Amino acid sequence: MGRSVKNDEKTLIKGLKKGDHDSYQSLFRLYYGKFVNFVDCIIKDRAAAEDIVQESFMKVFINREQLQEGQSIENYIYVITNRLMLNYIRDRKKRRTIDSSEIKDSIQEAWGVEDLAFAVESKSRIQTIVSKMPKQRRTVYLLSREKGLSNKEIADRLGLSVRTVDRHIALALAQIRDSFS
Repeated sequence: MGRSVKNDEKTLIKGLKKGDHDSYQSLFRLYYGKFVNFVDCIIKDRAAAEDIVQESFMKVFINREQLQEGQSIENYIYVITNRLMLNYIRDRKKRRTIDSSEIKDSIQEAWGVEDLAFAVESKSRIQTIVSKMPKQRRTVYLLSREKGLSNKEIADRLGLSVRTVDRHIALALAQIRDSFS
């Protein structure tokens, strides 16, 4: 199964690099919902989550020529989405304490190399938080977010109720969200 996903990603990347809109649409259908749910669980704003993920996919398409066939497109989307989500959280937090002109200046300064460092640091921070979770919560979270399994699939695989899986995911996301607040 892993090999099939890897081959599908290679095919998508080849198509994207050529500007093939069908490949872009396939990529969008494959990952859009997953990333919207991920962002929405953290920021608790569905419309903003959709905007963030749409912007992420737009950046993937704009920068498609930089894609490498061996790389994980899902991880690439994750890094972009995570950066945009963290910028949104940071900006939302700043909006509470400074006026709009200061926000505009700080956003303009923030774009660039610092964004990549921020995304890498954030991903590392999330991985650290996940590694410190209780074993079952960590397992449920990783199966959901990294393997893309549905809550029912996770429940079946681990011999848990779907409700228990839902609770573990909610607790894991709350723990991650709290660390960024």
